[in-house]
Amino acid sequence: MMKQVRFFRNTLFKRIFEKYRQSSVGAWHSAQKFSDSPKNSCPNAAPLLSDVTPTTLQTFSKIPFKIISRRGKFFAGISKRSLSLAAGMTATLLILSACLSSPHPTQSPLGSSALAALPMSVGTNLNGIADWSTQQPFIDAFKSARSWITQCQSGEPECKSGWSTDEFDQLDLDPNGWVKSLPAPADPPEYTRVSTLLFRDLIGQYPGGRYVVLYTGEGTLEYGFDARKDEATSKRGRDVITVTPSDAGIQLTITATDPRKTGSYIRNIQVIPEQYEQTYRTQVFNPVFLERIRKFRTFRFMDWMQTNGSEQGNWDTRAKVTDATYATGKGVPLEVMLDLANRLGIDPWFNMPHKASDAYMTNFAKLVRDRLKANRKVYVEYSNEVWNWQFPQAHFALQQGKSRWSTEGDVFAQWYGLRTAQMSDIWKRVFGQQRSRVVSVMATQTAWRGLENSVLDCPLWVDEGNQPCYQHSIDALAIAGYFSGMLGQEANQATVEAWSNEGEAGYKKAIAQLDQGNLIPSKDYDDSIKGVTDWFRYYQNVARSRGLQLVAYEGGQHLVSSNNPKLSEFFINLNRRPEMTDLYTKLLEAWKQAGGTLFMNFSDIGRPSKWGSWGALEYVSQARSPKYDALINFIDRNS
Repeated sequence: MMKQVRFFRNTLFKRIFEKYRQSSVGAWHSAQKFSDSPKNSCPNAAPLLSDVTPTTLQTFSKIPFKIISRRGKFFAGISKRSLSLAAGMTATLLILSACLSSPHPTQSPLGSSALAALPMSVGTNLNGIADWSTQQPFIDAFKSARSWITQCQSGEPECKSGWSTDEFDQLDLDPNGWVKSLPAPADPPEYTRVSTLLFRDLIGQYPGGRYVVLYTGEGTLEYGFDARKDEATSKRGRDVITVTPSDAGIQLTITATDPRKTGSYIRNIQVIPEQYEQTYRTQVFNPVFLERIRKFRTFRFMDWMQTNGSEQGNWDTRAKVTDATYATGKGVPLEVMLDLANRLGIDPWFNMPHKASDAYMTNFAKLVRDRLKANRKVYVEYSNEVWNWQFPQAHFALQQGKSRWSTEGDVFAQWYGLRTAQMSDIWKRVFGQQRSRVVSVMATQTAWRGLENSVLDCPLWVDEGNQPCYQHSIDALAIAGYFSGMLGQEANQATVEAWSNEGEAGYKKAIAQLDQGNLIPSKDYDDSIKGVTDWFRYYQNVARSRGLQLVAYEGGQHLVSSNNPKLSEFFINLNRRPEMTDLYTKLLEAWKQAGGTLFMNFSDIGRPSKWGSWGALEYVSQARSPKYDALINFIDRNS
């Protein structure tokens, strides 16, 4: 590695030196401009450069390079003045080359045109679509409905099951997911009806009142839990239900469909609040949801696309606008996501499924090119956290890497870099002269310093005759910006549990640990705000050394203890503390000072649980919270 660094420094030194020889004064201005930009990472360069003037460089340019290339041994006949100038310039250039060095430096940022392309801004990940989600983004509640539950009625022949017969794979579905037929009680399947759920487990945090249930086809719908049918005002194709919100939500059941066997089965079910019946066709999104997210600059649709473990690969089986519900494995259709981006004037961030074919990516890019407003950029990323072994995409990348290179080790990361490079090439080619609208993102695992080199440089692919992965028009290096102060680590549970018994004093200790990380000893891992700030600086240097922007694909607090109910409650309460506003503000300011550009909060709206308190807001009806206030206030101050 030291040989690589020495080679880099010598090569860069000679290249910069020759640049000075050709245009001394112009190069001085370029060097001075460079010294002003990375002040956090190279504080000594600027004052040294201030002592170097165009005049001294003109004199220095007359000295042959070979004179200073032999470990400081100069040939006789050079004046003391020239020697002094040469020594001073040598020191200055060495400082510059040191500033540009990285674990595996491959490209100098001098001359890079990407460094000023993206502004500092804050976006947000959008929570996934589900019947239990408190996000409630759509006017039509059925777009968030649960997958069909097969059921039978007590007293029917062979009906032995309770809530579900678990026969989903035996359903007779059309391409959009609507049930075409139901078996008779005497038929082999146990189920005779199907149900779905809406607004489940929300503690009543959803709109009540009158809803209209619109549908086409023939059959019978029944309603349960929080919903009661108004028989007097209902008619075929338009039921009216009165809803009283509770934790149970709405149960909608098809008890009969296509009774005359003509193909007129119940389909196109829509569950609309009565006040939106005349406008829901054009007013797709819940206006309260739009109000909560409108100030964010970018939306990352990773969860809306069901990215983790996605089975999407072919374009013809992608999510469609006509799908019965978007809360399934296909996720939200691209057309709907583009509609949201265009309505609010934001830059969308899409995650390509890990099994996506080149044709899938090409068609996806074409649709974005043609439908996204021309003044908007699009961020594109290959899958999500392809190093996270909780997700199938990490195992997929490992398998692909081992198959291609017949070795193990970091092949999953190198193959991820390869596929990201190919994805970037596809998108840039599709956008053609508009390629600057595409921000190709390459991510790495923040806590694993050094892994980024495998991803960015992908030496195994380079050995095949290709450029390093990051040189395939990659624009940004992405990391996570999470902090937890190590409070959720198993080794620290006893300490944090003791704090939870101390009342206000315990909360203050936890806040202090989240901020500075001084109360719980750490060896080589510190994800307090203070520790994360160091990560930001490190990865900013990595990104700058390759001429890339630094972005955060996710970030915020990361307090989770799924196996300890006491700590789960403590962490939920910590998230609600007013001090969280200050912590989030410090996190964002640290990101800004480190030179980061786009920071993506995780996530917008979500109910807290033992699995984490990820939402900046807990419910869409909630207008403020400490975390949300910090995000919005920072956006307002920096817009």
